[in-house]
Amino acid sequence: MLKEIQFLHGVLLFLFGMAAAVSGSNGSVLSVNPRILDSSSEIDRLINLNLEANEKKPERAATDPVFLRRVYLDIIGRIPTFDEVSSFLDSKQPEKRSELIHQLLNSEGYVSRQFNYWADLLRAKTRLRGLTANEYLGWMKESVRDNKPYDVFVRELLTAEGYIWDDGAAGYYLRDSGMPLDNLANTVQIFLGTQLVCAQCHDHPYDDWSQKQYYELAAFTYGIKTRGGSSLQSKFRKTYKKGKGLDPEVFRTARNMIRPLNYRVHETRQKLKLPKDYQYDDAKPNSVILPKTLFGHEANVGRGESRREQFADWLVSSENPRFTTVIANRTWKKVMGVGVIEPVDDFQEDARSSNPELTAYLDQTLRNLDYDLKAFQEILYNTQTYQRRSLITEQTEIKKHAFSGQILERMSAEQIWDSFLTLGVPDLDNRKGQVQNRNRYGDPRLLLDKEPEEILKIAETTLEQRKELLKLQKQSSSLRKKLRSAYKSKKRNKAKQYQVQLNVVNQRIKNIRNRAYSSGMVASRSKKGTPDPMDARWRVYPRTMVRASEIESPARPGHFLRQFGQSDRETIENANDEATVPQILSLLNGPMYEQLAKSNSTLHRATAAASNDLERLNVMYLSILGRYPTLQERDLLLPELKGNWRKGFADITWALLNTEEFLFIL
Repeated sequence: MLKEIQFLHGVLLFLFGMAAAVSGSNGSVLSVNPRILDSSSEIDRLINLNLEANEKKPERAATDPVFLRRVYLDIIGRIPTFDEVSSFLDSKQPEKRSELIHQLLNSEGYVSRQFNYWADLLRAKTRLRGLTANEYLGWMKESVRDNKPYDVFVRELLTAEGYIWDDGAAGYYLRDSGMPLDNLANTVQIFLGTQLVCAQCHDHPYDDWSQKQYYELAAFTYGIKTRGGSSLQSKFRKTYKKGKGLDPEVFRTARNMIRPLNYRVHETRQKLKLPKDYQYDDAKPNSVILPKTLFGHEANVGRGESRREQFADWLVSSENPRFTTVIANRTWKKVMGVGVIEPVDDFQEDARSSNPELTAYLDQTLRNLDYDLKAFQEILYNTQTYQRRSLITEQTEIKKHAFSGQILERMSAEQIWDSFLTLGVPDLDNRKGQVQNRNRYGDPRLLLDKEPEEILKIAETTLEQRKELLKLQKQSSSLRKKLRSAYKSKKRNKAKQYQVQLNVVNQRIKNIRNRAYSSGMVASRSKKGTPDPMDARWRVYPRTMVRASEIESPARPGHFLRQFGQSDRETIENANDEATVPQILSLLNGPMYEQLAKSNSTLHRATAAASNDLERLNVMYLSILGRYPTLQERDLLLPELKGNWRKGFADITWALLNTEEFLFIL
């Protein structure tokens, strides 16, 4: 234990002592658009001019190991693997940084990272009232994968309609079902960087927005409804009222089967009125409010025209004075750690850019790119500004930040989780999680043409199947225990009997499930969307060991992700990176570390393939911290590997994972 403490102390002393090692060649060369690099250079010029004006000097360029680890965490949300680190550090290609940025932005890992970002912003959840939102989450991922232009992405969200399984973007309104005013406030905060929630009840105390202006803007979307999508539910209620005379379980199952059909996004002509207790002189209480924009050009709604389409056109217009600035500033903060304008989602009248010329250039660049966020990020990642060494900045100094160096940040919960799994699971980015069924009671679309009596019969069949399955599953569990006991006692004849019985029971379970699934009326539990369970890459790894973007969103309370500050998706960007005692205990003794210590973890396999102790130590350092150990660290740790490297491997791995260097993005 003393040696472990000494080691931790040594690592902390050398937290910033990272040496670059460049040798060899990485082979292929990716083409990087010269215009990308020209734009990056112009951004650097504007930053350097601002630094000179403020009598500040830029930090030195980050070393290759620091850059490599940072860019992997920022673009694809995980640390690089041992092979990825080795390949980059060995490369002698002069443009290897730009090539790597381009490669990462076009990888599946980028989709995962971007999804986590947008899930936080949009408060996206897997479970909504009455239905699951997998189609919505899938639509978000496909939008990133297809590199959908940002203005198109936003417009599709705001004009979505129908059931979520027909239009995944409908999940945006279903997320706030029954709360149209709150949804409008969130929309304006996310996409226009303007907080209006105070004006819902009274004139804004710190800005120029009045309560009437809030209601005028809300009038564009107030007619959007998310309930009453199908007459089937009301027809069922009229036929069976409160289920009198029916089996309560059957009645409850039938209601749950048809409930998702009641959630459908559609636009009505319902008008919005001011509150009855409205207290200002510019309008009368309870009076009808006509839609009107807050700023920029007017969005005139003609007779018979869709109010929300007019609203969407106004919001995403390049002429809207805030639409482009907000997303350019948000993206800048995502890459650089601090917005040019802070805070990024509360643009008040007195909001000032720390570098107005830079803000104007970023806006124009994004417009010229036709809102291609991937290309925009490629420009930012290629700047010298991004690739400088980190500096420690107090929160009180954030608004004064002139971008002389990168902001030192702790990994997000998703980055920590995905980095742990990178050390444990091979080819992690391509391992998909289980795609849950639309509804645990089956596909509700198949009920649309059914009569209430037919639905009741389906519900009865469903319950019978579940009860039979439960009975058979208990038998199967009991037989497995007996089988294990017989093998331990070396009673081979008994074991054969139990095995035959178990095969019969399992086949009956399979037959029942197949009948239920084929009808579509019972939710399939097949692993649709997951890799082939016989795929040798993942056969021995738990199904829960998938990237944060591939599990339930957000994770359930108590999960590693929630423990480390993942957003609960209740408010916009609600994640936190504060350290807690449970986090420390999880890192010291949690199941994640135990998984990495197993012989099938990618870290253990790479270490075992090394030919001597020095190579093993290099593998561990490159895999976990992205750099080679210093001479002092070698002298301290090589004795730990002598004689029994596997024990030393466990101790050193534990120590490295518990350093600040692992948890922070330098």
